[in-house]
Amino acid sequence: MDLMIDLEGLATGPDTTILTIAAQAFDPLGNGLYEQCYYARITLESQPNRRIEQGTIDWWATQKEAQAEAFAEEDRIPLDQALDELGRLIWKCKRVWAQGPTYDMNILEHAYKSYNKPIPWQYYAVRDSRTVFGLWPRLEKPPTSHHALEDCRRQIGLLQTTLKHLKVTELS
Repeated sequence: MDLMIDLEGLATGPDTTILTIAAQAFDPLGNGLYEQCYYARITLESQPNRRIEQGTIDWWATQKEAQAEAFAEEDRIPLDQALDELGRLIWKCKRVWAQGPTYDMNILEHAYKSYNKPIPWQYYAVRDSRTVFGLWPRLEKPPTSHHALEDCRRQIGLLQTTLKHLKVTELS
């Protein structure tokens, strides 16, 4: 079982304030999704030492459809609780995928370290879906929604389609 991770935040560095975290289990060489998924909205109060950048706030102001979900006040949990819950799912996975090599996983790693929690993945288990998509330049990609769980699922579909197109039958 592999896991796609996506998050939305209020900056671009590893210490960004996290708005939402999502993860969806899947088989990269298969079709569809597994039942296991995770989604959490994170309280801003639980992240007093994490960064907020004005440029990112300005960008969010242009994302009218995504704002309601990312900034909804209800059902938010503290970051340390979300990290524990997400970690239990990550430990069960062979590989952890994200869109790009430096955003989601760096932010999560920084968050785990800031709470003195063990990183729940091996460094060699992290994979980048964007690099795989680049192997098929004519791949049609629907727009990103900036709803973390929807984006996980979109990225999984694109990854599975690309691997099939490239005739990949095995991953290390």
